[in-house]
Amino acid sequence: MYQHLTVALDGSHNARPALIEAVRLAAAGKARLSLVHVVSLHDFAIESVGLLDSGALQAEARGRGQAILDEAADYARQMGVPQADCFLLEAPEGGSSMTQALVDCATQIASDLLVIGTHGHRGWRHLLMGSFAEEIMRKTTLPLLVVRNPEDDDNPLPSIG
Repeated sequence: MYQHLTVALDGSHNARPALIEAVRLAAAGKARLSLVHVVSLHDFAIESVGLLDSGALQAEARGRGQAILDEAADYARQMGVPQADCFLLEAPEGGSSMTQALVDCATQIASDLLVIGTHGHRGWRHLLMGSFAEEIMRKTTLPLLVVRNPEDDDNPLPSIG
């Protein structure tokens, strides 16, 4: 059984099934659980065009990331995991630096399973959007559990809280 699980969280409905599965495994195996959110200031800046002050932008991105981690930690406690370690990382360039930050963190904290969510796109949509899961698979040497969201992007799962 795994002793230390790390789950990647980005606040999307694709991350929720991964969190639910990681919490289920951690509770059943009495394993340590680490929650990781990687703040991409580049991606956040594109989302938040109205915020021009870089200090305000960074604070907003970190605040949202911490809220995602706090909600996930509360969920884990409610489901029988007494403590979840939270890691709020930054990847200013976005993209590949985000996957590398996640892999580096999971490796440094000695995780023995990395859990991520995916949307499961295929075809043109996959080619256009790329695949976070595939990039993680190429970069990590840790065992990897990829949990596919049973819902599509247009029909999200309800909140975990």
